[in-house]
Amino acid sequence: MASETFDNSRIEVKAKPKLQKPILIVGLPGIGLVSKLAADNMVKSLKAKKFATLYSPHFPNQVLALKNGRLRMFSMKFFSTKVGKRDVIVLKGDLQPLTVEGQYEVCAKVLEYSKSLGCTEVLAMAGYATNNLPPKPQVFATSTSKAMLSRLLKSSCALSPNIVPIVGMAGMLPAIAPMYDINGACLLVETPGPIADANGSKALTEVIAKLLGGKVDTSQLSKRAEKASRLIANFEKQAAKAGAAPSGHGGAMPEMAKSDLSYIR
Repeated sequence: MASETFDNSRIEVKAKPKLQKPILIVGLPGIGLVSKLAADNMVKSLKAKKFATLYSPHFPNQVLALKNGRLRMFSMKFFSTKVGKRDVIVLKGDLQPLTVEGQYEVCAKVLEYSKSLGCTEVLAMAGYATNNLPPKPQVFATSTSKAMLSRLLKSSCALSPNIVPIVGMAGMLPAIAPMYDINGACLLVETPGPIADANGSKALTEVIAKLLGGKVDTSQLSKRAEKASRLIANFEKQAAKAGAAPSGHGGAMPEMAKSDLSYIR
């Protein structure tokens, strides 16, 4: 690795897990942090094991100086676990790439690596911003595969009533997945937006658990949402002082219902 340049994203592999046709579940920062919270919760509640880390020159030119004196780069991490009898890869990360070119390059790297692990499906999550939030958030499903979409609709999902532009990797990953012989799908959950939304994350988690025939504990999601809100607020305050722009968060904006949009970045 020492002789390689860092012109493109690279994946540092810690261990190669033994997986049988795993599904890749993607949770990255975005509207309401619903996707990231759901992925973080899956990793912790299922005791998933980290096996690889993706670093990219498409992430901000900033590192974190931690209290213990260690420097930490922004990254995305791969974890392995099971939900029911299905092998699962969870991809979670600090942020998304800053540019359009970076989004495509990182998506390609993730899909290429996932394919090498035998991945057959990718399921990304995102928020669907709305002011009119019902007591239980609705989860909308979209997919490149009719069979996968049918399974999602049987798992408490619905079809979106509007054409929905999905911003960021939550849309790009499943959309280009068929180029790697992987079926792709995206789950969009209704969320009010600005705050970390535990209810939206819980709704996403319940759909995934039902889809895969297993259980995922969601009892700690509210606490994790509160902690995430504090961390993000602190980070953005520091980034603003440093003159940094908001970094690549994605989500979904209803094309036919823009008046309902409360938050997107």
